[in-house]
Amino acid sequence: MNAFDSNFKFPLLKWFGAVALGFSFQLGAAAQELNDWAKVQASGVLTVAVYNYLAPYSHEGKGIDVDIAKALAAKLGLGLRVRAFTEDEEFSDDIRNMVTRGHYLAGAPADILMHAPVDAYIMQKEDQALFFSPYTRDDIFVARNIKKLPTLDSLKPFSEAGNKIGAEAAALPSIMLAGADGAAYANNLVNFKTPKEAVDAMVNGELVAVMATRAELEWALHQHPDKKADYFVSKVPHNSLPPKGWAVGMATKKSNKELAEKLTVAMNELKESGELEKIFANYGVRYMRP
Repeated sequence: MNAFDSNFKFPLLKWFGAVALGFSFQLGAAAQELNDWAKVQASGVLTVAVYNYLAPYSHEGKGIDVDIAKALAAKLGLGLRVRAFTEDEEFSDDIRNMVTRGHYLAGAPADILMHAPVDAYIMQKEDQALFFSPYTRDDIFVARNIKKLPTLDSLKPFSEAGNKIGAEAAALPSIMLAGADGAAYANNLVNFKTPKEAVDAMVNGELVAVMATRAELEWALHQHPDKKADYFVSKVPHNSLPPKGWAVGMATKKSNKELAEKLTVAMNELKESGELEKIFANYGVRYMRP
């Protein structure tokens, strides 16, 4: 064997093997994409993961996200299987357990996760998942008793004695109100288990306002139709809160592009037909395009 053979045969084989292996991976990925959609079609069922404790979007298998999932499944000619779960400590855990790998107790991943933030930072961080088809936008708002607070263009009134404001314990509004502006609002902050409980307390006269997401506030006030006119929901700007809210969409495995494309088409049809807006309206929530 000459020097040329001994010096270059092994590197050449490694290079050729790498190319061949890469090509086989590409073919395998393409086949996996096809198989994922074919598998869903063959099962006749779309399995959708939704959060618990996220009313009005989802709790115990009911809510806006569940109704949207039903409409999407129907457009694809599929039945629907809802997998309700409680969020883990980190969003990365939810993606791993419900989208990319599955969980030893919950089983294989769902086909899609509803209510996934469509955000550039998260999409880059969770690179094994595909985030797609934003269907609404949510934001942090304040619901207030307009007889006690006719106008509200800042949080300053909640630094004044007697102006109690409620929030969900450990959620972003509560954390912000407890520490922002030198803890100016901490003495008036009252924490509750859920935003709905806070709104109920406001309607009962225990608070003058509640901070939560717009959808949570509108839905909770929708439960009090006879008193709804006494309250107003609005955005109160603050540098500790997202200035424009955040887009909400779906997530699936990164390889599952064909299913994502079909769901995107179906979601666009729901938007254009007005069906999506009707689903939100059923819960007393204004539909906001992403």
